[in-house]
Amino acid sequence: MRKKINPLLPVVGLYCLVVVLVFGRALLPGAGEMIWGDDIHRVYYFYRQFFNSFLREGIWPWWNPYSFSGTPFIANPIVNIWYPPTWLFLLLPVNIAYSWHIAFHLLWAMVGMYVLIRRISQISQIGQIWKTVDLGPWVGGLVFGLSGFFAARIWAGHVDVIAAASWMPWVVWAFWQLIYGGWTNFGHGGKMSTSLNRRVVVAGGLFALQILAGYQTMAFFTMEAVGVMTLFFCLHRRFAAPAIRAILAVLLGVGLAAIQIIPTQEFFRASIRTFDFPYAWNSYGSLTIESLKQFLNPFIFGDQLTYSGPPPNYPEHAFFVGRLAVVLIIFFLLRRLPTLPRSPMIIGFGFIAFFGLWVSLGSNAPVDLQYILWKFVPMYKYLRIPPRHLILVIFGLSGLIGFAIHAIHSKHLRLVFVGLITIEMILFARHFIALRPIPEARHDEELIRILKQDTDPYRVLPNFGVWVQPRDSLDFDAAMPQRIFSATGYDPSILRSYYEYIDLANGNTPGSSILNHDVQVPYLNVFSQATDFLNIKYILVPRAYDNLYGVKTDRFVLLREDVNRDYRLYENKTVKPRFFFEDTNEGRVEIKKYSPNEIVLSTDNKKGATLFSSEVFYPGWEGFVDGKKVDVIKTNHAFRALFVPAGKHTVMYRYSPRIFLIGGLISAMAAGLCCMIWMFTSSRRQSGRSQSAD
Repeated sequence: MRKKINPLLPVVGLYCLVVVLVFGRALLPGAGEMIWGDDIHRVYYFYRQFFNSFLREGIWPWWNPYSFSGTPFIANPIVNIWYPPTWLFLLLPVNIAYSWHIAFHLLWAMVGMYVLIRRISQISQIGQIWKTVDLGPWVGGLVFGLSGFFAARIWAGHVDVIAAASWMPWVVWAFWQLIYGGWTNFGHGGKMSTSLNRRVVVAGGLFALQILAGYQTMAFFTMEAVGVMTLFFCLHRRFAAPAIRAILAVLLGVGLAAIQIIPTQEFFRASIRTFDFPYAWNSYGSLTIESLKQFLNPFIFGDQLTYSGPPPNYPEHAFFVGRLAVVLIIFFLLRRLPTLPRSPMIIGFGFIAFFGLWVSLGSNAPVDLQYILWKFVPMYKYLRIPPRHLILVIFGLSGLIGFAIHAIHSKHLRLVFVGLITIEMILFARHFIALRPIPEARHDEELIRILKQDTDPYRVLPNFGVWVQPRDSLDFDAAMPQRIFSATGYDPSILRSYYEYIDLANGNTPGSSILNHDVQVPYLNVFSQATDFLNIKYILVPRAYDNLYGVKTDRFVLLREDVNRDYRLYENKTVKPRFFFEDTNEGRVEIKKYSPNEIVLSTDNKKGATLFSSEVFYPGWEGFVDGKKVDVIKTNHAFRALFVPAGKHTVMYRYSPRIFLIGGLISAMAAGLCCMIWMFTSSRRQSGRSQSAD
């Protein structure tokens, strides 16, 4: 008897072919090159290198001491180490892993959209279901995965956005399966059916994976789509039970992802994102009426290299789904107009797209829905660049194009449309694939040698904007894998206390510079005493913005000038050591061990005194003197200190983030609950089969 072929296999096979055609040689780059993505080459690449290098030494780096004078590492959502596909970076060379990571998530997005549209088409009886590859859902998946939202973000290097967004159709599919299922005697003492028990687990599990993928804003947008689907279904059936099931699955998903959510929230609450930003900050980069031209002509304002359209950049405003696809959607909706009231899911997809577009317009919409949400929905206080809602537009339109193709009765005409849309989307997506030399290739080896020559830890301060040319000599976050201590970095989540300290050192009120600097600390007034206290021995500045050049002082000495790379490097001769007693004549401090999670010092002081440091204070840091635990206190607004008695002592700082234990226990309990539900469901099914047999 011939085995039946899984109908999903040819679908995945065709999508794999599409991915290969789009990425080409970028799937197997040479040793000195990798796929280009701005944030990959400027940020993410260095995070992966940092983690891998310490893991090879047997150290799990909970803390990152090399950026911003110290900051949480594993709690940073950029790292998302609890997300299984991220483990690919431990198995493959980083330059290859990025290509495969992105390609996998585009494939995952396409397959997910196919599964979702096919399932809804079956239930809603839209078009004819094919036995092998269902062309309507297949095109819907293709358009979703190769849309402007995904393709342009490859060039931008938004790896976490791509990964999290790829789960949207899978999560919606799981919740759709959940809300569509029936209840057994619900409201009359009955219980949820066994199939629904499992659907709650599946929906919660997929939602947890989307949260763990990083950029949790995508999970929030997904819940908006789920909310719309649930609302339309409940109104159509006049039944509230689906909403209750959805809430249960959301809670389960949050519980499963607690190991990431809880530490990240602790980090977030301590970061600059808690400043009170004006609405103008949130609405910056809103889509304009003029931007809508990109919907049909994606390069009307130029491509990612020549873009001259509305701010902020090309990738944030990209939402192309294909010209032919848009035409088919319009004809489909006009044809279905008389029966739309009886097609809640078509209305649902359309409403999701409309909602996403409306919010993306921000203050440029006739009614500023973004502002209303900002005013009344707490989450919107922290969301910026409204066009990131365009994922909802892409999601809704992908569903509609799937239905539109599905509803074409002529097999030959359907194949023609599928072929034309496929060619158009592949050519569009290929426009954003490029190979470039790995980030190390652009760095200045002599500069790195100078910065690494000291045996004692000292910090460097790149005192300029992250967009200025000297950045190519040593990227801000490249200090991490190079193990060069830096007083700044590139990250949207900077500890607020440290940021405020820099403002105070510059003579400003805390947070006064936040609208100008939100991914790095403000430029430091290097003549202030903060430069010495922060252990800044080296200062890197652009030649055109150098306020040290020509100043007669013994404090700063010019070490290196590179005209071609446009920088000057100075040495600060009055820098304080990393750890010191207030009266340096009264005590001696020697660093015996320095690792991300543990610092061991040898001290000798004539009288009991406070041991100060320029190490940032954060919950989880513990202090020990000769093995006895002591209080770690916060001094100078943002830094760690502890009291050391007179005499010779061994002092240890140890980072023990118990917040991960709390999150891990919650995740473990949620996972245990899932297993119990699954096993209970299996036993009930087996019991039911036995009774049927009897």
